[in-house]
Amino acid sequence: MNFSQPGFWLSLLLGLFCITLILRFRRWALLDRGLLALLSLSLLGLESGLTLGVFLFVFGVTYLALVRGVSSRFSVGVVVILQFTPLVFYKYAPFLSSQIMGAVPSLLGDLVIPVGLSFYSFQMVGLVIDTVKGREKLPSFLDCLNFASFFPQIVAGPIERRSDLLPQVRDFRFKLDWEAIEYGLRWIVLGLFMKLILAENIAAESAAVVIDVGNPFLVGLECLFFSFRIYNDFAGYSFIAYGLAYGLGIKLTLNFLSPYWTNNFRDFWRHWHVSLSQWFRDYLYIPLGGNRSSWRPALLLLVFAVSGVWHGAGWNFVLWGLFHGLLILLPPWSRFGLPKSLAWVLHLALVALSWLFFFERDSSVLFEKLGTLFNPFSYTLVHLEAVLAAFPSKSALVVSAGILGLCSMMIALEGLSLKKPYALLTHRVSCLIMIVMIYLFQPTTYHEFIYFNF
Repeated sequence: MNFSQPGFWLSLLLGLFCITLILRFRRWALLDRGLLALLSLSLLGLESGLTLGVFLFVFGVTYLALVRGVSSRFSVGVVVILQFTPLVFYKYAPFLSSQIMGAVPSLLGDLVIPVGLSFYSFQMVGLVIDTVKGREKLPSFLDCLNFASFFPQIVAGPIERRSDLLPQVRDFRFKLDWEAIEYGLRWIVLGLFMKLILAENIAAESAAVVIDVGNPFLVGLECLFFSFRIYNDFAGYSFIAYGLAYGLGIKLTLNFLSPYWTNNFRDFWRHWHVSLSQWFRDYLYIPLGGNRSSWRPALLLLVFAVSGVWHGAGWNFVLWGLFHGLLILLPPWSRFGLPKSLAWVLHLALVALSWLFFFERDSSVLFEKLGTLFNPFSYTLVHLEAVLAAFPSKSALVVSAGILGLCSMMIALEGLSLKKPYALLTHRVSCLIMIVMIYLFQPTTYHEFIYFNF
């Protein structure tokens, strides 16, 4: 279910066309919700049979637990373990086996993580906990299925809560609300522009640059490339999901809120992957004691280490989470007497550095690059001159500089509408310009959204 692929949009349009024909003979309101579930499951099944099968297993465990009325901590714990079993097997079994046995068995080496597994597993765990804790009414089978499978957000979030999404799918009806559709399309255009024009072109250009691990300027450039790529890749998905849902009459959590305009890591995580941060806060941090805990610093590090593991099976992800946890524990920059502008620049530099832990999975190379960055004697004129030679051609250098400049301009426009997020970028004129640019400069090859791998 890759939003950047034409095949997804053709399948979606065909599905909506068939639904339109069927609804001409609508007799029951239940039909709308049934067709929504069918559409979501069909799109998930087109991704792969495995993806659909694993989803149905997790959903089956979830709904059976709700029907049986689990209430004790022990029974809820057993259900949560069962819900997470596919996630642990598909995502972490190869890594764990390599750490324990020193090698990955051939069976595990061929495992492919089903799309969306991390996201819908977390969402369904939250559904069970919220239902039991709040003694909420059991949702109907169809409403529960739509809550779990709603196609715009199932593969990469946002991770929605029962109180936010369930009432909306319970009252769902297919209808032609042209104002909502037009507004949703603006978010879709913005998302496609950030994915196709920015993230994809950055991926293509950065792949052509030869990185010398002993050159701090090239390692820094690599971090800069990835900082812009993952920013536009994840924002692109989040906005497409938001726009699709809005056009259907459902308002999702805006999962991405200009995180590069924050100036400390506590605020960064309130704006980057908003729903995941809230999930860890409400279902892990607070139940373990939260701010009341005498072990708060250790607890924060634990939560961020788990967040790192959620992002991927590898020591680099653990280090990435711990690094962010340590930075959150730092005092505010204001205590050091730094001007806000300087604090913001320093914060962004640390964010860019943190992405090195994220994308470099080879631990030996990771530490070699870190050693290069923190070695003051590696910053030489020779290494600076070598940056130009690392690009395959002068035209590649110009294109890379242009894309990075365009990314910077987009972030600047975000900053001009922080009170009303992305108002300038979702303006009709902005969208028309982006449509033209998508038509003229879309890449010839596509990558999956980065968060699809989580």
